[in-house]
Amino acid sequence: MKQSQKQMLGKNGENTACSFLEKNGHNIIVRNYRSGRSEIDIISLVQSTLVISEVKSFYAKPLGVAEFRVNKKKQQQIIQGVYGFLDENPKYQGYDVRLDVIIVDFSDYPAKITHHQGAYHAD
Repeated sequence: MKQSQKQMLGKNGENTACSFLEKNGHNIIVRNYRSGRSEIDIISLVQSTLVISEVKSFYAKPLGVAEFRVNKKKQQQIIQGVYGFLDENPKYQGYDVRLDVIIVDFSDYPAKITHHQGAYHAD
């Protein structure tokens, strides 16, 4: 898959995930937040919880479970990004933080969304 196609897939997945989150009461704070080597797809707020969402999208069903694409290394990068975000945005430091994974399956229409809340934790 060409890089531009991969980028389009990611953007479509993130747009779909943002719509899904907003319909479920989330206020989107920022998308594609970067801190050092970390990139966080979506940071949202629902009630008193800061939700960090990693979005994985695909057109064809992957080999194996898509959720496992967020490996330990990626989890650690995201967690480092959370620390960077909280350092830059101290008003959110008192909030609970939840680390989610959202799978967007475009192989069917309409796209199927699987939302794993609290998919992993900071060690």
